[in-house]
Amino acid sequence: MDPDTKTRRFLHGSLKQYYTTSDLELPPRFTLREFAFVYRGGRGMHRPVAFDTRKEFLDFMASRLPLHTYYSTAYYSNPRAPMKDKEWLGADLIFDLDADHMPGCDGLSYPEQLELVKKKTRLLLEDFLMDDFGFQEKDMQIVFSGNRGYHIHVRKKEVLSLPSSSRREIVDYITGTGISLSSIFPFKIVEVSRFKDHAKTEMSFLFPPEERGGWSRRAIQLIKYALERWSAMSKDEFVKELIYEQKKKTGIKGIGEQTAAGLYKELYEEGKWKEIMRSENLDCLSETGMVNQRHFLKIFEQVIGDHGINELSLDFVGATDEPVTGDIKRIIRLPTSIHSGSFLVVKPIELEEFQDFEPLKHAFPDVMGDREYQITMDSTPKENSVVLKGQEYELSKKMKVPGDLVPFFVAKYRAKVL
Repeated sequence: MDPDTKTRRFLHGSLKQYYTTSDLELPPRFTLREFAFVYRGGRGMHRPVAFDTRKEFLDFMASRLPLHTYYSTAYYSNPRAPMKDKEWLGADLIFDLDADHMPGCDGLSYPEQLELVKKKTRLLLEDFLMDDFGFQEKDMQIVFSGNRGYHIHVRKKEVLSLPSSSRREIVDYITGTGISLSSIFPFKIVEVSRFKDHAKTEMSFLFPPEERGGWSRRAIQLIKYALERWSAMSKDEFVKELIYEQKKKTGIKGIGEQTAAGLYKELYEEGKWKEIMRSENLDCLSETGMVNQRHFLKIFEQVIGDHGINELSLDFVGATDEPVTGDIKRIIRLPTSIHSGSFLVVKPIELEEFQDFEPLKHAFPDVMGDREYQITMDSTPKENSVVLKGQEYELSKKMKVPGDLVPFFVAKYRAKVL
């Protein structure tokens, strides 16, 4: 039997074993949801599909063995009907974080991408959904997407009827879209010059107190993040990033080379950035002169304002896929199904388990046992090795791996069974 046929039969056997023996999960009120499937050799997506009983669903999965399984985040009075006749009843609030949308992920290995997207997901969970919005663990389901990210399903009663516009506002808040500096920082009015009875005044921004929470607290974190990032730059790199170039639309408006160089001198050559980090105030910078508190905050008026908050906050927090959150009729991968792009499980995770969860250790389906199979790859992968289920495997064109890892190698490295 040729390797292509062996590989197809092996994958078919893996799916059959998984979908006939596993405790598959159905979402709440599943009879009001639409399901959709992609099959091997099929053309396009099979939808709409609906189920009246759990047994009907389990029998379907065991007989059809889909490569990809989705369900609607929305509830419908008639989920089998065409979209125009379904009658929308509400929808879960969904956040989809994926390495595809993360700045800087392109050059990372698959395990490194998984590590970064997990870090960003934790920030989204703790800093925004739990701290700012007040969602509790019972309101949410955390799910490894099965490939390169995480889904967060919010099913609190109050969010189910939210229209798309309100859901987009939630994303805008998380990404900092439209937030003004004056809404983040408290300020005082200071007199900067006087001629006779006429005084020229400016706003002097203060660090917000931590108890204000929300973006006020996060602004301090973002300032610290930027100070840390700049500390790794050379003077030339720092100046180039800050000085404004109108044609290129880069840099900070109003900041020239002399001011940028002076600011670098005070922050990094004189070490004042560490004092700002420690004290969370700008007392170490003068209130007047060429390089002063106002110049420092002028930078952040754009870095944390409309000019740059979106880019910086996404780098700091992680990119949630905006169309997914705003869409009230979205379909998303079914937890406990198989993602055929990796042959990992779309795995639900308890909040207390999230910190220790490792996809390449905990998301493999329990199929095909530990009997070793010989596989071959057309080309040697870029990585020298990969750690799967706690064991390191040296990657080569021909190698032996346990049966439960074979589907992963087929999906991720185009391997074939010999």
